[in-house]
Amino acid sequence: MRTSDIQRRTPNFERKGLRAFTVKAHWGLLIRAGLKTVENRSFRVPPGLYLVHASNNLSFSDWCAGSLWVADRFGAAVRFPGYDECRAWCGQVVCGIHVVSALTASADPWYMGDVAWELERPVLCARGVAAKGFLGVWAVDGEVRKKFVSALLR
Repeated sequence: MRTSDIQRRTPNFERKGLRAFTVKAHWGLLIRAGLKTVENRSFRVPPGLYLVHASNNLSFSDWCAGSLWVADRFGAAVRFPGYDECRAWCGQVVCGIHVVSALTASADPWYMGDVAWELERPVLCARGVAAKGFLGVWAVDGEVRKKFVSALLR
């Protein structure tokens, strides 16, 4: 196998840079807590560390829909974050997360749809890091990366 083939198959964040994805704040806080173990998407990503960004806005109806969905699936077993707590994290990186694989079928109760990224080992920061999010997976600029690293819980 040629080196270029190995580079394409092996995620290298030194070469490619750190990446992030944006979710509604309640899903981000559930990922941060280690409770949400998959992220449902329509595409695959290479394994590696990604930052989780809470979108800039969260309507009360979006929050209610998420709360009802979690209550239907998990009952009282999963503590759903409060609306005010979620609003406080909007527009910020809430944590890092290791994406370990892309699932196309799973018994995981968080799984639904075509593709889900399997999530493990949240990397917590003491405070949120303000960042502008984007749709899909996006490159993290050097300033956000630096602020995230300085905010890491040790």
